[in-house]
Amino acid sequence: MMRAIQLAVACVAVLVATAGQMEAGIMTFDINQTWSQGNGQSDILATSISLGGAGQFTLDPGFGNQYFDFTFAGTGTFSTINSSIEGYYFLDSYSSIEFIGAGNFGDNTFTFDDWDTILVNGATAGVWGGTHDGYLGFRSDTGNFGWINYSFTRAGGVSTLTLLDGAYEDQAGVGILAGDTAVSAVPEPSSLALFGIGACVAGLGSARRRRRQEQQEATA
Repeated sequence: MMRAIQLAVACVAVLVATAGQMEAGIMTFDINQTWSQGNGQSDILATSISLGGAGQFTLDPGFGNQYFDFTFAGTGTFSTINSSIEGYYFLDSYSSIEFIGAGNFGDNTFTFDDWDTILVNGATAGVWGGTHDGYLGFRSDTGNFGWINYSFTRAGGVSTLTLLDGAYEDQAGVGILAGDTAVSAVPEPSSLALFGIGACVAGLGSARRRRRQEQQEATA
């Protein structure tokens, strides 16, 4: 009886652990939007862009067709480099599979608010002076690290940015690799559940066999 109780407790522990893993992993989202700014381009309206369960941010052209600014609501922020113009820091660019998280994340903020940029009064800094592809790193208002896949061109004083898709780690404070959409190293919930149930059944069956064998030996 004691062994059966111990096995039952172990089964409950496995199933509880399974339930705790049900929301662990990487969540993805799509954007697929393009904007151009600079050198006489038409003004674009401020645009609210969804990051799925990681919240949203606003892309704003500023004024005079010469600005390209980004801001998160609340305490969310983009990763930035140390270069700035007029108090606006420029967005960082990550390469594929580069780590985005604590220790590899720049979060300089504008003096009056957290506005970051790729174009200020027609001027750029960092990688934004030339055409390239990469990943923007962000930390959401709830502390989730994530990335946005982008394509950028800079020609004739015009900056054109296409935001493609992205992903974020659904556990706050856990880093993520740029471009990674794989499930975390933890097995999927369904697999854990099947494993837990199988272990319970196998364990209980083994206990019954041992008890039956002991009874047969006692009556022999």
